[in-house]
Amino acid sequence: MMRMIENVKHKTKISSKGQIVIPGEIRKKYGYGKGTELIITLLDENRILLERVPKLSNLFGLLGDVEASKVLLMEREREVRAEMKRRGELENC
Repeated sequence: MMRMIENVKHKTKISSKGQIVIPGEIRKKYGYGKGTELIITLLDENRILLERVPKLSNLFGLLGDVEASKVLLMEREREVRAEMKRRGELENC
């Protein structure tokens, strides 16, 4: 469920490297730190939407980061085994 926030506007500039600065007040309030991943969505020629990439623990509910990683690794191992089996079957045709 999205929280409604006050409609406060902040001005920033794009650097020569194409970077923008998210004001410190916003970074602190919402926990945006170094390495926080964001999704950028173009809304129109004047507006973009920045959204935080959800953590694995959010995607997997109460499993937590470590358990979610284990689940993903187990799923990847199953995919690799299935692909190896498929390739073996194709070679034997």
